[in-house]
Amino acid sequence: MDEDIGLASLASFAAPVHGRLELSSAFQPIFSPAHRRAVGYEGLIRARDKRGRIVPPLELFSEVPVGETRILLDRQCRSLHVSNFTRFADERSWLFLNIDPYVAIEGRNFGSFFAGMLRESGLAPHRVAVELIESPLADEGKLAAAMEYYRELGCVIVLDDFGAGHSNFDRIWRLNPDIVKIDREMTRRVTVEPLARRMFAGIVSVLHEAGALVCVEGIETEDEALCATDANADLVQGHYFASPATELVEEGCARDTFTRLFAGFRAEVLEMQAQRHAKLEPYFSGLATAAGALASGVGLPAAAAALIAQPYTQRCYLIGGDGLQLGANLEAERNASARDPRLEPMRPTAGTNWQNKPYFRRAIASPGAIQVTRPYLSVTGPKLCVTLSIAYTRKGGAEVVCADLDYEALAGADLAFGRARPAS
Repeated sequence: MDEDIGLASLASFAAPVHGRLELSSAFQPIFSPAHRRAVGYEGLIRARDKRGRIVPPLELFSEVPVGETRILLDRQCRSLHVSNFTRFADERSWLFLNIDPYVAIEGRNFGSFFAGMLRESGLAPHRVAVELIESPLADEGKLAAAMEYYRELGCVIVLDDFGAGHSNFDRIWRLNPDIVKIDREMTRRVTVEPLARRMFAGIVSVLHEAGALVCVEGIETEDEALCATDANADLVQGHYFASPATELVEEGCARDTFTRLFAGFRAEVLEMQAQRHAKLEPYFSGLATAAGALASGVGLPAAAAALIAQPYTQRCYLIGGDGLQLGANLEAERNASARDPRLEPMRPTAGTNWQNKPYFRRAIASPGAIQVTRPYLSVTGPKLCVTLSIAYTRKGGAEVVCADLDYEALAGADLAFGRARPAS
């Protein structure tokens, strides 16, 4: 690479942009709920034209053509954020710097810049979180190679706007980010769409398994903050906690907000547990009665008569200790999907193997204890259901009796049931 371009040299290179616009920095805190304090700040560019009109960032960058001008504008913004950030006494927080995928790849063709800029500013690379914004790009392979430059410097790698456009699991696998930011549109949807709410915690869990911390951004309301808390997000960002400003926030600025948030979360969990228990108690009782009758030698139709008569039971079935289904399903008359000829290929029969299912494994591991799954799509429905299961002993061998409940009917219009985390 060419010799690093320093901060002083950058101003002259960026003169065509600087001459038309006045650029400044705003910093929005990124909080850790566990620590109840800001652990990072995202540098956001603010631009005004000669008439004093605010120029939105999207407009600012969309009007700049690809090539040297775009590279230099991006560099000017990043150097401005670093210069402003280092004025503060903060010696611990990350500085999140946005970077366009185009700039990440093509910037090296205009001389190296980033390492020299950080060195000149005195900001250690490990304090910098390079945030790759969502943008289409033809060659994702080149992008992965370009981001390795920042990783080798020691920076934190961040993928922005996950769930929007090209920021998807393919980029997760290619870039192996340290932090993933959930797109703000997904944040909005989780409070208004039950399906999004059910998926949210699972998405966060998968990102954790991929080795990334998860930041939920765009949080505007307490309900959105509760959703992020319930989903086990590591970091949160949004106007609910703090708006972008020219100064950094005080150490304990959001402590009261988090105290109130966690108190609300505890109250919500207790309320949901009470609601869930009240709704499921007749089904727990029916399943326990069925297990006792089956253990004494009664057949499934008679043993599960009270359970199958409950309004939201779809089906009951037996699984042997080896995971193989014993006999056919006992279907409720109200279950229309049981008579849908399109689903015939997926009908379980004696010998169908369920040993990989959590409701079977957990029941076998804890005989006599009722297990409850999260909502999932039943292969025999297909319909969202919750499965109850319990293991018992008959003729010296273990068996498991299961009941699939119609999740959507059970939850009804009560979204709180959808937020519940059934005990496993």
